[in-house]
Amino acid sequence: MDEFKQKQMEQDLKIKELEAKIETLRMANDQQIKQTDIQEMIDLIISEKEIALEQEVEKKMNQQQLQLIKWAAGTGISVIAVVISIFRIFFM
Repeated sequence: MDEFKQKQMEQDLKIKELEAKIETLRMANDQQIKQTDIQEMIDLIISEKEIALEQEVEKKMNQQQLQLIKWAAGTGISVIAVVISIFRIFFM
């Protein structure tokens, strides 16, 4: 009978050890899943920031192009006015 109880206690200890190992593996797996989720969230945030940055750059470029067109038009009108003035001075 003592031998039976001793074997039963050994089996109980093995079961507890295996349960502890299973719990450790579950915790490690959960932590790994959380890290994967965090990496996915970071990638999502970075891609959203890149899209926002691209939109800001495009908006700024459009503003600069509009300013360049305005400057070119203003400069062209001024040059034409100066040429007409010089033409009037010398030929009229």
